[in-house]
Amino acid sequence: MKHSITQSDVTRDPHQTAPPAALARLWSRTSKLKELGCVVQAIEAWPGVAIVPDRDGLSITRQDVTLGSLRWNGRIDLPFAPEVADRLVAERMAGRGPSRHGIGGVVFDVQTIADANHAVWLLRLAYLSADSKVHQSPRYSMRL
Repeated sequence: MKHSITQSDVTRDPHQTAPPAALARLWSRTSKLKELGCVVQAIEAWPGVAIVPDRDGLSITRQDVTLGSLRWNGRIDLPFAPEVADRLVAERMAGRGPSRHGIGGVVFDVQTIADANHAVWLLRLAYLSADSKVHQSPRYSMRL
């Protein structure tokens, strides 16, 4: 299956807002509502994505596979495999930090609209990585 990773433009319509249900918890806790709203708005239409509030912000999943956690302070935690995480850090596309997802994860801080675009790109990478986990069929061995 071929996938391309494209940079989403989350600034397509600045007058649209993300769904109130998804951002209600963030509304009162962050000064980055516009930036985080852009991220949520960009990813909410992806097939199979669920965005649910948790105690620290929003949890983003696809069919029980965690794509990331968007914190009210603008930090996004992404649970990439160690090889992918190392590459993202080496290319300065994400950082190491106290990630909620432990070993192999990366973090990225959303401060501006440009950061929101990059966060969407990282989430898209996580989404496409999860695609293989979601569609992985069990391997059966046949004994003759």
